[in-house]
Amino acid sequence: MRPGRLSRRGFLGLTAGAGAAVTVGAAGWSRLAGASTGRVLASAGPLPRPFGVPLPVPPVARPVRSEHGADFYRVEQREGQREILPGRKTTVWGYDGTFPGPTFAARSGRRTVIEVFNSLAVPTVTHLHGGVTPPESDGYPTDLLLPARCAPGQTHDGMAGAHTGRTAVGYRSYDYPLPQRAATLWYHDHRMAFSAPQVWRGLAGFFLVRDAEEDRLPLPDGTGTFR
Repeated sequence: MRPGRLSRRGFLGLTAGAGAAVTVGAAGWSRLAGASTGRVLASAGPLPRPFGVPLPVPPVARPVRSEHGADFYRVEQREGQREILPGRKTTVWGYDGTFPGPTFAARSGRRTVIEVFNSLAVPTVTHLHGGVTPPESDGYPTDLLLPARCAPGQTHDGMAGAHTGRTAVGYRSYDYPLPQRAATLWYHDHRMAFSAPQVWRGLAGFFLVRDAEEDRLPLPDGTGTFR
């Protein structure tokens, strides 16, 4: 083999080593977090006939006020009871206790401010997926919003000082200037090491950005008709 070239055996050895490093790293982080991110739970109830349940349409959020070219909203993360399987109630963690959460309908270039209240028993982080967002409102996984009722010094599963993000207690305002074209985005919980199970529990919803270009297209307008 010429100098500088990697044999097939050597390449496989390197990739195997890299995979082991990733595995060890993930296991190490799991130990650091001090808890499992969840387990698979099979439904104990009968599943409905395919396509037999109407599509749930979340409500459209309404601003609590609009001023200075901006719309201001308030939403509360709390437990709720939803009928996901017909005839059965499921406890969800939802924005305003619903699943999916309320849909935000915004305009490109118009500032949208959402004040999120955490009435759950765990930390949360809200992230606008696909949004062109300033860093302080991006919802980094360690920028925790702690529950309104939390023990002094509590940050992440009771581990004081276990992260380096910006921490708020009770509520946090997320500021979205939306300098982007029309798009269908979604917002969801983004908490470090717990994003998936908290989204599974219901912390997710739609965020629509509209603009003049979209207005000119023959698309549904939400009333069952086309523009």
